[in-house]
Amino acid sequence: MPSAKFLFTAAVAVGSCGVAATTSNSTFGTRFPEAVVQAVDVVVVGGGASGANAAVHFKDAGLSLLLVEKQDRLGGMVNSWTDPATGTNYDYGVATYTNYTGTVAFFDRLGVDIVEPDEDGTYTSYYADFTTGETVDYVAPSVTDELLALETFYNVSSLYQDLFLPSYANWPAPDDIPEDLLMPFRDFAIKYNLNDTMLLIWAGIGAGLADMLDAPTLYLMQTFGPQTAAVFLGTDVQYVPASGRNQDIYDAAADILGDSVLLNSVVVESVRLPGNLGVELLVQDQVHGNYTIILAERLVIAIEPTASNMAAFSLDETESAIFNQATWSVVNTGIVSHPSLPVDGLIYNLPTTAVNGNDFAYPEPPFVDYFEYLGDGLWQVIVVGWLGFTESAAQDMANEAVQALAAAGTIPATHGTNLTIKAWSNHGAMDMRTTAENLQAGFIQNQYALQGHRSTYWTGGAFSNQLSTYLWGYNLEYLVPLVRESFQS
Repeated sequence: MPSAKFLFTAAVAVGSCGVAATTSNSTFGTRFPEAVVQAVDVVVVGGGASGANAAVHFKDAGLSLLLVEKQDRLGGMVNSWTDPATGTNYDYGVATYTNYTGTVAFFDRLGVDIVEPDEDGTYTSYYADFTTGETVDYVAPSVTDELLALETFYNVSSLYQDLFLPSYANWPAPDDIPEDLLMPFRDFAIKYNLNDTMLLIWAGIGAGLADMLDAPTLYLMQTFGPQTAAVFLGTDVQYVPASGRNQDIYDAAADILGDSVLLNSVVVESVRLPGNLGVELLVQDQVHGNYTIILAERLVIAIEPTASNMAAFSLDETESAIFNQATWSVVNTGIVSHPSLPVDGLIYNLPTTAVNGNDFAYPEPPFVDYFEYLGDGLWQVIVVGWLGFTESAAQDMANEAVQALAAAGTIPATHGTNLTIKAWSNHGAMDMRTTAENLQAGFIQNQYALQGHRSTYWTGGAFSNQLSTYLWGYNLEYLVPLVRESFQS
């Protein structure tokens, strides 16, 4: 009887020549005889920023591949919505792209023209406790003081960025981890007197961590890195598509990948062999119900390794022991309208304790982060919680915030009307992190030792960073070379 190694190798060899493999080479073939069987060098699961980017790199390297994506489009946390009343596009997910390693080259590869975004808009900032609805007498720092404190953050974070950006390839041994990266961000901010830039960091990205002040500073720097700080300081640029629509980036990637993309599809079962002996995935089209069996020499997982996401991959004890130490936040983002919300305004949610110079007071999760006016009677709302926080719960919380603000007289009466939801997206699990104690016990080393384990390689926020351009840099400098080299061994 042929070995499993022979079956995978033979199937991939045939599939790479453009001929479909047969169910006789498949573990799942007898149960799903009508399934289409495809054999490739690499299968990527997840078509967000990391997965789509990696797939383009693999294609350019001459590897045969399939990309499995559960949504009806590529792009993950990109959310582009066109207002049918005006034809105006609004991006309410990923907003801009920093000038990190490989960013411009990737846009060039996709044929997507880019420009620096127009930042001329002005608005009035308001502060209120969204639980009580009462205004909060928070006094914002001057722009000069805010940027001076941000420059301090930039200078210190730049000292450490090579340890964790774009990958943890240079991460130090547990005993050598800098104390600055292990301490709660609250303590780090006090140590370096970052008071005047705390709201900027919170509103810029930090709120997505859910517990920004208590998380190890490593994870704040990973999310709000020196590259992001440089954009706010005006010393580096950021980009958006010239079309004004971020979805165009991933539509271009889909065009390049062509039939290699399986949309509306999820992995329902898998076999992952030891070492680099190959994988077999049973994939179901969620629209039509039909199955595809994928035989691949390498699997690249580009989704968050939560228990629910990993159910189809039957994690072993080694893998589970690592991911069970992690926690995730969840971010919902939406475009809404309501006549009581202030035009040309941005309402931040701050607790009543954010007064008298207290720059370390932020809402406890779950919370509504803010309502920001976009124009034409539309606002963006951000709602943050922990893993398991649902889309319906987030929408309820946004409505409760509006009602509380109105009941307190902070905004005009709603007369019982709720928000009109124009577009909404639950970004799901993000910003995976663990405790300082686990970091000191070798968490990162153990996590990265999973690369190549059971023919599986990992990309995405859990192994790099939540921001698109950092993920692209991770793929370019670390993940793609690692996978390509594995074919030479």
